[in-house]
Amino acid sequence: MKSFRTIAGALVLGLVITVLAGRPVQAGITISQSWLKLDGKSEPAAAAIRIEKDLIRLEMGSSKDVYFIYRGDKQLFWIVNLKEKTYTEMTEKDFEDMMAKMEQAKKQMAATLEKMPPEQRKMMEDMMKKMMPGADAPKTEFKSTGSGGKINGWNTVKYEAIREGVKRSDIWLAEFNGVGVTDADFAPFKHMAKYFEKFSPDNEWKLQDKGMPVKSISYKDGKPEFQTEVKSVKKEAQAASLFEVPAGFAMKKLGMPPGK
Repeated sequence: MKSFRTIAGALVLGLVITVLAGRPVQAGITISQSWLKLDGKSEPAAAAIRIEKDLIRLEMGSSKDVYFIYRGDKQLFWIVNLKEKTYTEMTEKDFEDMMAKMEQAKKQMAATLEKMPPEQRKMMEDMMKKMMPGADAPKTEFKSTGSGGKINGWNTVKYEAIREGVKRSDIWLAEFNGVGVTDADFAPFKHMAKYFEKFSPDNEWKLQDKGMPVKSISYKDGKPEFQTEVKSVKKEAQAASLFEVPAGFAMKKLGMPPGK
């Protein structure tokens, strides 16, 4: 389960810098980004999001050897590892099965917690919320701080994302028209989001109606941890091969080492 949570976390990072929407897609899109770990010594890494009809490819700057493909036409998701020459496939049933296992584990843990002293029980309950989020997970609140200035030529409005009184991220939004696209260009994200809503039931998608995120800084323990920034947005047709698993790659089970 830890492996899946790592994957889901990476996806949330990729998606928060993009947008969900609900109308038919209009054209292929390439969103070029930079990803930077804010440790004072790391160099920016290139990242990209590619969209064509109901297909999405996420190339994460945090890991150049791994990318993600969503196939809306097949209702499945692939995680491709170039270094290992493997891929993991997840279908809607896989997600449902994982959720069922998580709920069963939560019930078993709840029964164990009833036997613990109050202080120890509270500590374990807080830990469970972080490890196994559900409908009762803390929600993120967004606070506008006014103009965010220009980001790569786009006028922005800055928001702070706050959860349980702690700032989790700063997000800069630009108007769709200002970026040169419409919300309809991002329709596939709404379809893909349903796979992750139960595992990440936060409300971070609420910003979708306010504009397109073009920059994001995430915080950990009050300190900036990493930054993602959109460098360019282009409407262009995408090659079909970008949304296929490379020939000869072996499928592996989620959370299992290659070959197992």
